[in-house]
Amino acid sequence: MATKNVGKALQMLSPENYIRKKSRTLPVYECLINSNWQDDGFANLIIARSHTNSNITVCFYLIDLYCLGVKNTHFTFNIPLEVYRDKIAKQGHMDFKPISYALAHNIIYAGLEFAEEYGFKPHKDFTSVTQYMLDEDTEEVELIEIECGKDGKPLFICGPYDNQLKVESILAQLEMTAGAGNYHYILPGTDDEYCQ
Repeated sequence: MATKNVGKALQMLSPENYIRKKSRTLPVYECLINSNWQDDGFANLIIARSHTNSNITVCFYLIDLYCLGVKNTHFTFNIPLEVYRDKIAKQGHMDFKPISYALAHNIIYAGLEFAEEYGFKPHKDFTSVTQYMLDEDTEEVELIEIECGKDGKPLFICGPYDNQLKVESILAQLEMTAGAGNYHYILPGTDDEYCQ
């Protein structure tokens, strides 16, 4: 019986369970975003919350505002501030700027809702863990309008890790949900020209 309780206590203290149950009670340390997110249609968001021991739990979100919503996400749990700063510095190819939590929240949920309109689900780690780093999506969070899509339509931009099967699946989904002529896409070798 005692062994069962020990296992249960350890499980509750796992990083994932801590984030699910307690991260919303931690104060936001900072929110960062790539400075060209509005031009690129892709937001690389960092939301960091601080623990009472001054350590940081941080979630990273890649939001495709043109089409797929929460494309990728992961977290790092309870790390010293210096380690957190090193992690940000290692993203040197990106120019980050601070933003308000409300803006970060609205960008993530705008991308999520836009993608869901066309049948695209968020990254599995968002559903299971990293959504809990965000406050609940209620009226208490200031509403900020975030433009999604391109020229009023979804725009799928094929990424470097998207294989042929995935691309075909995404285009078939857009054909079914948006309809022919109601979406754009850019594939490798198309010179950034929109295709319909």
